Amino acid sequence: MVSTLTMRVLAVFLPAVLAIHTPAWADIQRRELMTEVPVQLELASGRTERCTIKAWSEEGLEGSSGVVRWDDLRPGSAVAALKVCVTNLASTAGDKKVATAQAAADAAAIAQSLPEGEKAARAMLDWAQRQGASDEQLARAKTESERLRTARETRLKKAEAARLAAMSPEAPPFSKQPWKELSPDEFERASAENIERARAALAKAGTSATMHETDHVALLSEHGDPAYRNDAGGLEYFYARWSDEFARAGAPIRLQGKVPVVLAADRDRWRLLAASVASTDPARYPDVLVVYPAAANGDPRPLVLVAPNSDRALQLYHASVGLARALLHSSGAPERSPAWLNEGLPRVMAELQTPNAAMDESLRRDGLVAVRAGTTFAPVLNSSYTDAMWTKDFGLAQSMSYMFVRWLYEQNGDRLIRFAKVTAPSDPWQERFAKVYGSGITAASAAASKWFYTND
Repeated sequence: MVSTLTMRVLAVFLPAVLAIHTPAWADIQRRELMTEVPVQLELASGRTERCTIKAWSEEGLEGSSGVVRWDDLRPGSAVAALKVCVTNLASTAGDKKVATAQAAADAAAIAQSLPEGEKAARAMLDWAQRQGASDEQLARAKTESERLRTARETRLKKAEAARLAAMSPEAPPFSKQPWKELSPDEFERASAENIERARAALAKAGTSATMHETDHVALLSEHGDPAYRNDAGGLEYFYARWSDEFARAGAPIRLQGKVPVVLAADRDRWRLLAASVASTDPARYPDVLVVYPAAANGDPRPLVLVAPNSDRALQLYHASVGLARALLHSSGAPERSPAWLNEGLPRVMAELQTPNAAMDESLRRDGLVAVRAGTTFAPVLNSSYTDAMWTKDFGLAQSMSYMFVRWLYEQNGDRLIRFAKVTAPSDPWQERFAKVYGSGITAASAAASKWFYTND
């Protein structure tokens, strides 16, 4: 038998539980149409598409073209489709007028949430009122539109992050928190963890490697040739040179353990290695790939994967590009630089340290042709990895990035490093550039274009 006290507790508790699980009024339900209705949709891309609609929800239309999101339509076309959806509701239990009025209010919420659709949204509000939507329903629709807008922005940010991650592990943002200096014991523990992670990646690709260690680098080569010990020494020398330069500029490098650098023996192994630790296509980065798997404490730590190359000097250059990325990640705040600096600075660092690879001329070639044909540096400086400048001709974007960063370095290397790693990294990079250089990026772009028009 249930006690009176239990009944009282249930009387208080159950309404609260039901309140948690009952959908809020503002949630826009999916609705079916009476029949599939033919429409002509004007897409935001400029394309026109004829299709039929069979259902709709806060996400978009469902029909013969699959799911078409509301924000993929031009605002006027979205409003027209919403009116079709409301006036062609399938029969439901209850008062048809009440159902239509609520559907019209929901449609008004969707219209108000769309980007650049203020005029269309106002027209939709007036129309919804004529369909019977009350002032209270339309006021709630305004609140609902804000929820939809926030949800859409969140979805787009996640989609952009996923796209960046698929394009390159060098694209997603890092934390803005500066690294701490590790004690000798902490450094050794972190180094062991980093090396173990590198060996695990090799094992996953079905191979193992001989390791050559220095104070700050762990070179793992599938080749058993002891000569690779010299390459490990070259990378340690690379670290020493740039560690001094970064410290002088006020951005000391704080490695979180030794940096593992893996040299693949052949292209098939390289592809397996890349596939085992990264989501990107290794064909996009045919020479060196740097990934940042998380350590036990959650911190991302660099792992450098170097493709095979019959030219040992060239392979050491590519390994140096990867190590440069690791050093940039380990200096100051690990926050990622803009694409042009993120691609240009590691190559400048590597080329200066490994002149025997003779990469300078090759790195400049495409960019010089473009500049002398009238192209400026502005497009590459003002674009991200997902913009056409990088997606359509990655090689040209890299070349122009290298040229501009080399030009900045040769004017004043310390200033370049201060801009890259010291000056208020949380500020927009354009503001940081102006603070360090005393003028904006536009002026620097014009000056560099003028210089390269007649100089190599």
